Order: sequence, then structure tokens, then C-alpha cells
Amino acid sequence: MRLLMRLAGLGIVLVLVCARYEQQQWTTPVAVNALYVTPGMTARQVSQALHPTWPAWRHALVFRVFPQLGTPQVGRYQWSPQMGYLAVLEKIGAGEAIPSRTTLIEGTTIQEAWARVIAHPDVVSTGAPEWRRWLSDWGSPFSDPEGVLLAETFFWHGEVAAEALLRRAHDALLDELNAAWSSASERTKAVLKTPYEALILASIVEKETGLSAERGLIAGVFLSRLEQGMRLQTDPTVIYGLGARFDGNLTRKNLREKTPYNTYRIDGLPPTPIALVGRASLEAVMHPKATSALYFVSKGDGSHAFSETLDEHNRNVRRYQLGQTE
Repeated sequence: MRLLMRLAGLGIVLVLVCARYEQQQWTTPVAVNALYVTPGMTARQVSQALHPTWPAWRHALVFRVFPQLGTPQVGRYQWSPQMGYLAVLEKIGAGEAIPSRTTLIEGTTIQEAWARVIAHPDVVSTGAPEWRRWLSDWGSPFSDPEGVLLAETFFWHGEVAAEALLRRAHDALLDELNAAWSSASERTKAVLKTPYEALILASIVEKETGLSAERGLIAGVFLSRLEQGMRLQTDPTVIYGLGARFDGNLTRKNLREKTPYNTYRIDGLPPTPIALVGRASLEAVMHPKATSALYFVSKGDGSHAFSETLDEHNRNVRRYQLGQTE
């Protein structure tokens, strides 16, 4: 009887020692400090990625003891090298992932936006974009894809289909455009008849300046021109109309060529936006600054010189573009 009691006591001690050893193993730092949990990845596979040298029974034992840790969430995870194994599993089980992100940039074309999106490692694409079909499927009021995505930063976890991400950007654009149009100034709505026309003008403002202080002024100049029946005469629309033929040098011949986007040759707005816009350019068009200026020219430092008369404008051109002094 005493022998049995001693053996039982020894067994209890061994169990406690083993349990203590396993507890130490489960709290030690793991072999890596980052992991991408992909869709369909099991808890066992996650555990093996964290401790690839462990025997299979130890991975299985963990989830018997801690079944609540057996449902890993998809995403990219990162942790400090000192974080223990169980703490890492808790982090993954709670979905505390690092969000993936991409930024659609103001002033870029739809083709450039597409290239940026599919270059992201967490974006899945099955082929070339099907813009017109997608716009129809999304119930979009637009038929042409140019400018129909909001220039903004978008976040997600795990992998995302390119179309799904682009739809988010499109829906965000519609939300911003409609909200901005609903509060637009009387002047804007007197000149521009639809939110789409406002989007077109905002894309031109976007391409003309990156200075926040100037957007409202440039929008005001363009609205004044439209009010007076003047042509917009803006280089970015001409460049857009030239497409791949533009070699970086805008010539007099280019300005004389009649395309749907050459605002030196056409009246009013071009048929579509020419770039993606952000909130600031939409705001500038909806609430333009009051100005008597009808012209502006680049100073060469990112800002513009504004003028009310053609004579004054020509002087500014000679000064800032040709380097001539009076």
C-alpha cells in the first residue's frame, strides 16, 4: 500500500513537472515575429508556423487545453520578439491584425489607379478590369470609368478582390460627390447642372494645382469663364486628350488639334473627368472663392499668378514662363 501511495505521489509530481514544463514552452517567444494568416489556414498550421520544431502532439495539446484559441482570423500579424506563444495565439484569435492599405492618389488616371491597386500583395485580380460591366453591376450613374473613384486611403484585412476594393472607392466617391452637391453654392448650381459636371470640373482643378490655398481660386476662375461663355483653355485637358501621344512637350500643334478634351477648341466642359479627385477639389468647386480673375499662369514654384485682364495675363506669361522683365 505504501509503495502504491509513493508511486501515485511520484506520478503526481511527474505530471506537475511536465505541466510546468509545457507551460514554460507555451509562454516562450516564438520562432518568428510576423505571420500572414491566409484564408483557410488552420489553427494547427498557425501553431506550426510559430514553432516549426515542436512535435505534432504538442501542437495538438495546446488546442485541447485552450480550445478558444483554435479559430485564427485572417490577416497580417506582427508582434514584439518578447511576446510568448500563447499571447501570439490570442492576438491571432482576436483578429488583431495589421490592416492592409492602399492610397488612390489625387490627379491620377483610372489606369494608374488600377495599376496601383493590383500591385498590392493583398489584392487579388483575375485579369484586366471590366470597368463598364462593373459600373453597371454596381448600379453606378456613370458609364465612363475615368474619375469615378475617390482619391483616398482604403484599409482592409487579409486578401481582397480588386473589384471589391474598387467598388468601395467608387461608392466613397458617390457619397462624397452627392453630399458636396447637396450643399453646393447657388453659383455652382447655376453654372453646373449636375453632380457629374461638378466632378469633371473638380478633376480639372485637381490637375491644375496641388496647393490647397489655390483650389478655390482656380475653381472660381473656371466658373467665371463658363459664366461668360469663355473657353476653359486648360492644358491638362489637352494632355489627357492626347493620351499616349503626349511626350511631355505640349506644342502649338497640340493646342490646335481638335479632340473632345481640347478645351482650347471646344466650348464648356470635356465629356468626362480627366483624373481622380479628392475631397478638397470637390469642396473647391462646390464652394469656389469669389474672384474677378479670369486668367492664371504657373510661376514655376507650384503656385500661380492670377490676373483679371488678358494684358495682365500676357505680362505674367512673359515674366514667369519666358523669363522676360518689363
